[in-house]
Amino acid sequence: MADPDRARVSASRPDVAADASARYRVELLHWAEVGEAGIVYVEGPSRSTLGWDRIERALAAQVGEPEGVRTIVFDLVVERKHAECLVRRFDAEPGKPAQAIAQAIARHLGRPRCSRSLLELAAEGVPTRAYPDLETLAEDALEELEL
Repeated sequence: MADPDRARVSASRPDVAADASARYRVELLHWAEVGEAGIVYVEGPSRSTLGWDRIERALAAQVGEPEGVRTIVFDLVVERKHAECLVRRFDAEPGKPAQAIAQAIARHLGRPRCSRSLLELAAEGVPTRAYPDLETLAEDALEELEL
C-alpha cells in the first residue's frame, strides 16, 4: 500500500508531483483488451496491438479514495531511459474483471516482469498498492522502477 504521508507531501509540494509527471510519461490505451499477441486497443479509427515483447514491466494499483470511485490502473512500461520511463496505461473495474486481466498479463509476461502488486491482484483479486491519485502512483512507480 502507498504511504499516506507521501500523498500529503505530493499535495503540499507540487514540484515533486510535477517532476514525477515529467519523468513518468503516460500514454493511454483506449478500449484495451488482453489478447494472445498482446494488449489490443483502439488507436484512431483502427485497432492496434501492444505486443508482449514490447512490455518491459507491468504494474497494477488501485487508484481513488476508499469511500469514492476507484479503479484498477495497469501501467505497462515500454521504455526506460536514464531517470524516466514511458508507460502505456489502461484501467479496469475492481474485482473479477481486473483480476482476470492481471492473470492474463502475468501468464504472458511471467512473474519477473510483473510488479508484486499485479501478481497479488492476479492471485487474490486485490492489488497491494493503492493511491489517492495518479500523481502519487507515478512517484511510487518511479521508486519501484528505481528511476
